[in-house]
Amino acid sequence: MPNKRTYTDEQLREAIAGSSNWVQVMCALGKRPGSGRTAIQSVAARLGLDVSHFAYSRDARPVRCDPLPFARKPAMGGRSGVSVAARWFLDRGYAVSVPLEPAVYDLITESDEGLKRVQVKTSRQIAKNGRETVGISRLVYDSTRPRNANGPRRRAPYDPCSIDYFFVVTATQMYLIPINVVAGLMQLCLDDKYAAFAVA
Repeated sequence: MPNKRTYTDEQLREAIAGSSNWVQVMCALGKRPGSGRTAIQSVAARLGLDVSHFAYSRDARPVRCDPLPFARKPAMGGRSGVSVAARWFLDRGYAVSVPLEPAVYDLITESDEGLKRVQVKTSRQIAKNGRETVGISRLVYDSTRPRNANGPRRRAPYDPCSIDYFFVVTATQMYLIPINVVAGLMQLCLDDKYAAFAVA
């Protein structure tokens, strides 16, 4: 003989309306969670009671998305190089500091050998041979030069005494290159010559 129900249809209707899951429904009906739940769900289905408000319910219909207010395209070279470099070090457990005042380097990071000064360079330049290139020069004041768009300044290589590493971010790869490897240079062609310095 089937077990007699200990709740009415109205009690079940009220329990479902005031609950956000089946455990709460069971408690509202004075039952232990899991005890006779299948039978209660069958009664709810027969009565056509709405359980769409339950927390676990999922609506598979796509959600409409209005145009986002960020329509600008990525700038050539990008502006997130320092963030990319900082994350690379942070993900490996090295604390990173960014100078508050203008400095020759972009960030300082811990390393296994102490603090290191890192200059970040980004590029999406492609040379005629199809290889990526990046400028690693800096602008320095030169009163002897005629004023131009950059003022009386000229491009110069970085002083090996001022930084320890270049962190290069391109459209396809990242590189961590010691300054002593490229000292005196103002542009790099990132070919096989620098493959050993590519980082993931």
